[in-house]
Amino acid sequence: MADNENQVRIPLRDEPDRRTPRAATVPYSLVAAILGIAYATAHLIWSLAGLPSFVRSESLFGPVWLGAIPAAVAVAGYFFLQHRRTGVRMVAVCATSLGCTALGAYCLLLWPGLAQLLTVPFGEPISSSEVGAIALRGIGTASALGMATAVVPVTRGLRHVCVDCGRNHAVPDDAEAWRWGRVGAYFALTCFAIRMVPAVHDWIVDGGRGDPAGFPVFVALMVAAGTILPLALTHRWGEYWPRWLGPIARRPVPRWMLLVPGWMMSIGLGLYFGIGGLTALLLGKTGGALEILAYTGWGVGLAAACAAYAHRTRPACPTPLIGEP
Repeated sequence: MADNENQVRIPLRDEPDRRTPRAATVPYSLVAAILGIAYATAHLIWSLAGLPSFVRSESLFGPVWLGAIPAAVAVAGYFFLQHRRTGVRMVAVCATSLGCTALGAYCLLLWPGLAQLLTVPFGEPISSSEVGAIALRGIGTASALGMATAVVPVTRGLRHVCVDCGRNHAVPDDAEAWRWGRVGAYFALTCFAIRMVPAVHDWIVDGGRGDPAGFPVFVALMVAAGTILPLALTHRWGEYWPRWLGPIARRPVPRWMLLVPGWMMSIGLGLYFGIGGLTALLLGKTGGALEILAYTGWGVGLAAACAAYAHRTRPACPTPLIGEP
């Protein structure tokens, strides 16, 4: 048997009969598709029978039946992702990706709604109808994200790379190719400074008059998301705990601690300001072009930093080496 250092991994070829990508058949993607069916059906029924009060504030876009279209497209594509024909799988990937993206955009008010929920413990009021709308947007977003996870391994199979980790095991990782993650992090930091430094300055000068008692905590979280988070995603202390932390010093930082808030923040900023804000700006329905562009850049920079961090910290591939049992 050859030595381990001379062994290479076998990249999965585009042959679905040889192996079914595991992530495409995991239960949560099927549950997400079922949620998508329920979401589309409910919107069609409401468009015919009348709207409950909380649906009226669900989305910025068009009539209520419009929400059924992206959900239906995503679900239809999802159930063809495992088709034996390569061409059908390619169309299914495109349909599912497009539907999930559009559904996420339709539910983009989820993110400011979640931010509003964070202020409730600090005294900010919220109506029951708005809570219902946030829950409905959450169902749509969860459905989109769940079905999107099924697209990833199928896309990897079409690209002839490993479905488990996305690597091309015949080619070594190129660390230099991921330096743009640092560029993205500092771009996010710059956009944060452009938007938030004047706002925080005005808030401090104003003394926070009229704000809930706990509003400073919300401001602190926003500042951390614009400074500590992008820097942690691109520096080594975001991968291993610093030495001054004692018992946990030099231990790996759990990936989810940075990737979950990083992706949520980047997706939220990208959808709400990058799609909703820029659309409203182009239609002349709002002002504040600099603020909208800064928020959008903040989200784009965070997305680049998160992608680079996920690439650097991904675990070893579970695909066995040649010669291993």
